[in-house]
Amino acid sequence: MAKTFVVKETTGERVPLLRGVLVQSLVTAGLSFQDAYLVAQVIRSESQDLEEITTAALRTRVSKILKKRFGAGISRAYELGPEATRQTVVRTPVRESPFSLGTLSRSLQACAIERRKASKTARSIQENLRKDACSEIDHMQLRRMVYRCLEDQASPAAAERYLSWRQFKDSGEPLILLAGGVSGTGKSTITTELAYRLKIVRTQSTDMMREIIRCYLAPDEVPTLAFSSFEAWRGLAAQDGRQPRAVVDDPAILGFLAQFETVKQGLEATVARAVKERHDLIVDGVHVLPTELDLREASLGSVMVSVMLVIETKEMLTKRLKGRGKEQPGRKASRYLEHLDQIWELQSHLLGLADRAGIPIVSNWNVEDTVLEILKQVNHKVGERFPPDPRALG
Repeated sequence: MAKTFVVKETTGERVPLLRGVLVQSLVTAGLSFQDAYLVAQVIRSESQDLEEITTAALRTRVSKILKKRFGAGISRAYELGPEATRQTVVRTPVRESPFSLGTLSRSLQACAIERRKASKTARSIQENLRKDACSEIDHMQLRRMVYRCLEDQASPAAAERYLSWRQFKDSGEPLILLAGGVSGTGKSTITTELAYRLKIVRTQSTDMMREIIRCYLAPDEVPTLAFSSFEAWRGLAAQDGRQPRAVVDDPAILGFLAQFETVKQGLEATVARAVKERHDLIVDGVHVLPTELDLREASLGSVMVSVMLVIETKEMLTKRLKGRGKEQPGRKASRYLEHLDQIWELQSHLLGLADRAGIPIVSNWNVEDTVLEILKQVNHKVGERFPPDPRALG
């Protein structure tokens, strides 16, 4: 693909059209990273045959796409550019930083506020700051503005969630999010989006943890680790009669539980360290079984949220596994489809555990709805731990 250059009309300077730079400007305008990336992909594809394009022409193309897909508000925020967001400096006791439309929108989405309402609220705050020619603002004053704006434009419940969230962030306690589910339920996709919205940089997959443990232990010590969760039963014969604590008849479940017993200690240690160091953490994987993990001490020093992702029909699970095979050639769909019955039985077992323990079960039909539902669960826990207190508004 030939490189396209962007020409600045005022100086004639030519710079490469970089997708990453465009993504950042779109995030600043209020888009999620995922939407910004998709728009940048479209622009790059449309411009691939151009040797150069002026900044004005590029901005017009982007604005047209934004208006069509996301409405005039986002388009206008992009056209205003970063200059508008740098007019106001937000002061906290420890630092100063420029007001960012995208950052505020993302923080509101973390409070389980639907994306468009979050963007609308953030734009209203930005417009008020510009109208008042506010060069700087204290973070507590900004917090009061956001709270009142949410009451008016979203709902009192949304405003209270925002207030509880700010109290939680002020506390310094970490958020530990545990997302379970079998192969094909979309754990990686969902947790990646959650990590972005919640501004969590530390994530851990139990599959990766299994591979790491496997590298340090002799195969005859942990034979089940050589197999995926749904075929771990193949390693049971090498265990010389050793059985996991639970007694079940299904070999697929028995093998998985034996594998879980090996991963369990590493998973507990990972969570404990995150809590000790006060770092937010997302853990996803089939081995996320909060009912079987010793997380009592860790839960005292954190807001800990557990969810179980589920695909409700075998037909849908089959489609998901086939789709993942196309997106990730290294994970051949045929292998998973051959073990569809075992995966389905394993999901039934996990759902039983989650149901008995009162762990929220979230059906993953589409990314946006699933992420919003999990964010609601997170904010419910935050609200229980930090009931909204008007004093937090200063």
